Amino acid sequence: MTVPDPSGTDSASAGRPSRRAVIGYALLFALPVGVGVAVMMLRVTAATPTDALVVGPSLALAAVVFLLVVAVSVSGSPEP
Repeated sequence: MTVPDPSGTDSASAGRPSRRAVIGYALLFALPVGVGVAVMMLRVTAATPTDALVVGPSLALAAVVFLLVVAVSVSGSPEP
């Protein structure tokens, strides 16, 4: 019978950041992008913050950055 490690890490994930750290970094980089695109779209289109023309691109770009950071973190570094 094996007892799970209370720290949540195993030998396969040694050296990789925790899931919480990955999500934190992904949000750290994605949220400013989403807010910046929303502010830019508000100024360019003179729309309200709830218009699809503002919400759509800001959510789409924030989601792309979020998923990119998560994918890079999960796949690991290409350096040996």
